[in-house]
Amino acid sequence: MGFIFFNLSSMLKDILLPNTKNFYVWGNSVFLLLLLAVNFVEPVTVVFAYFFETIIIGVFHILKLWLIIAMGNANKENGNTAKGFSLIPFFIFHYGMFVVVQSIFAFTFFEIAVPGISSGFNLIHNYGVLLNEKGMGIVLASIFFTNLTYFYNNFLANKKFREYSANEIFFKPYIRIFIQQFAVLFSGFFFVIFAAHYVAAILLILLRLPVDLIMVAIEKNSPVFDEAMKKYSNSHDHYLEMRKKYQQFSE
Repeated sequence: MGFIFFNLSSMLKDILLPNTKNFYVWGNSVFLLLLLAVNFVEPVTVVFAYFFETIIIGVFHILKLWLIIAMGNANKENGNTAKGFSLIPFFIFHYGMFVVVQSIFAFTFFEIAVPGISSGFNLIHNYGVLLNEKGMGIVLASIFFTNLTYFYNNFLANKKFREYSANEIFFKPYIRIFIQQFAVLFSGFFFVIFAAHYVAAILLILLRLPVDLIMVAIEKNSPVFDEAMKKYSNSHDHYLEMRKKYQQFSE
């Protein structure tokens, strides 16, 4: 029992504590907390910057699809390159519709608490108001850099585009998005109902931090992830199947 607890605590330590694999995730969280502490940004800026991350994730996913279709082995072997490229405008359309719907919902929810936001359907106006919030540029830049680093380390440097087909990861960003939006809405209750704006922003950062650390921990060359997959697999083939399956959730 003690050995199992030791292994679990050691694994959690490797996942959650700062290291060379996840330094940029920790850096983003600490940076945003510092910006709040010195009043360089407002809480509403942090809350909606994480909300706008949905668009950033979508842009990187379009790039992933393009790399898989243009350079991936699965599409070349099946001769589906031309057909594969048709998935990109389809993804842009339905992901764009998803962003529109969630924007309407979020703007309606935050309307009474954020000055300047009007009707939830007044999308262009509301985006303009929020993008001009104090410090929004630097917060979005930090979140963009974090996603860029994650994209490079987890996908590009590992050449994962050679392992997937476009269909395999087509809907995978929605897993990250649902977790992200849950965190935003949960902290939003503190922002809207209790008017505890700083509590909401700090809570959102602290909720996202362990989620992002876990995502980093299941990248292709992660020793922690490999150790866990080997421990719970029944055979080498089962290990390879589990590793590919769970790595797809990181996309």
